[in-house]
Amino acid sequence: MEGRILIVDDDPVVREVLDQIIARVAAQKPDVARDGMEGLQKAQENDYDIIFTDLKMPRLGGMDFLKEIKKIRPDISVVVITGFPTVENAVSAMKEGADDFITKPFSIDAVQNVIGRLQGARKLSRESGGQNLSPESVKRLNSDLFSKIQKINLLHSVSSELDGISSNLEVYEKVVGMTSKLLFAREVSFGIVESGYLKIKKSKGTGESDVPIAGSFLEKVIRNGRHYLAPAGEINPHSGNLLTAPMLSIPFSINGEVYGILSASDKTDGTCFSEDEIGLVLTFAKKVGLRIENNALYDVFYSSMVSALKSLVISIEARDSYTKQHSERVTGYALQIAEVMNLSQEEKDAIGFGGYLHDIGKIGVRDKVLTKPGVLDDDELAEIKLHPIIGDNIMAPLRFLPREKALIRHHHERFDGKGYPDGLAGEQIPIIVRILSVADTYDAMTSVRPYRSAKPHQSAMKELIRCSNTQFDGEVVQAFIRTPAGKGVKLTTP
Repeated sequence: MEGRILIVDDDPVVREVLDQIIARVAAQKPDVARDGMEGLQKAQENDYDIIFTDLKMPRLGGMDFLKEIKKIRPDISVVVITGFPTVENAVSAMKEGADDFITKPFSIDAVQNVIGRLQGARKLSRESGGQNLSPESVKRLNSDLFSKIQKINLLHSVSSELDGISSNLEVYEKVVGMTSKLLFAREVSFGIVESGYLKIKKSKGTGESDVPIAGSFLEKVIRNGRHYLAPAGEINPHSGNLLTAPMLSIPFSINGEVYGILSASDKTDGTCFSEDEIGLVLTFAKKVGLRIENNALYDVFYSSMVSALKSLVISIEARDSYTKQHSERVTGYALQIAEVMNLSQEEKDAIGFGGYLHDIGKIGVRDKVLTKPGVLDDDELAEIKLHPIIGDNIMAPLRFLPREKALIRHHHERFDGKGYPDGLAGEQIPIIVRILSVADTYDAMTSVRPYRSAKPHQSAMKELIRCSNTQFDGEVVQAFIRTPAGKGVKLTTP
């Protein structure tokens, strides 16, 4: 392969890896630039056939670099380097003159194919004497471009779908369906490595029985931590029969240890998996692996965090015997209302966690105020009114709990806008907060307080109805009336 090549990327690791690959496949040492400005200068001083450029760089980003380089040398072939492409980036780059994409982490074969195709196109152009390409050549290039846009579009939709999934069981189901679409494969499975078996979590077109690993090529996949393309005629570890079509197996690893394997076989068109297809599904698998790992880490972190925060709430309630188990009861009432109002599972989950923590800010209120047996004076009342803000500040570092934090900050807002701390009104107050407000007030009225006895259930219900559409959302109050607690069935707490 001939023709000088330039790499433009601010990441030294990417530059070094791509440098080594190009040196191997193109038998030349490419030039490198650390950002778009340096790349532009080198392109003005040297004659390059191909430039590889990152999109996100300091001083001059990849898209602006692409625009400028095409002004100077419109004949240079530009390949965009991207971690996980989006349709918007693809279309924008193509409009500015990009000739191809490679996605990180890139393989030797992928880089070799790109360089070969681009240099082949340049050779074809030179042989045509600078004249227009033949209709067949144009058709072939357009088909190749359309195929790449389709793949980028599919990867973008895959990324969007995965980002919203917090359950690994659902991820396993998605990975099988998406792999089938990406590779046009009839048989796809995903399994977890456990006790010498590949325990199949989800499959399509093949069985879901656990697969013994010993003696199969799956041992090689686990040992090497690399994908393996088993040819037709090799033993299918899932069935024990000979493969009638190639099978691609891709390992999923955490800290270098393989925990899962994705396998695909039997393409609908009867062909073998191409290098482009393998590269595409490896990029997809990397994204899926990160989602699985993040979900697992989140589950561990979430459990630890819930335990710590619940311990904090228990310590708060221990300071005031009159509010013992208050948070649990309020959460129970709120979940009953949420059920009647057909809230989503995500909203119910937020109530289940955030409801328990809604008074966590009381940790910052003095004992003599929190447990005062009489009516609070103005200064003490002002101190109590700070507890939603204190709670919000405690939860501020946990940026991934927006609904729960809304419950903590706004559970003393009023439907008529006369509440605190922000004076929100009507539908400005999230529905789960309006629900918790009714549940919180009901429990406060029906519990013994230092300065008064508990109200009977019927008296508390009359008060909620009286304050409908002023202090409370009337629809929420009506929903509460239809719950077991609203009908007078006492909520039991452990």
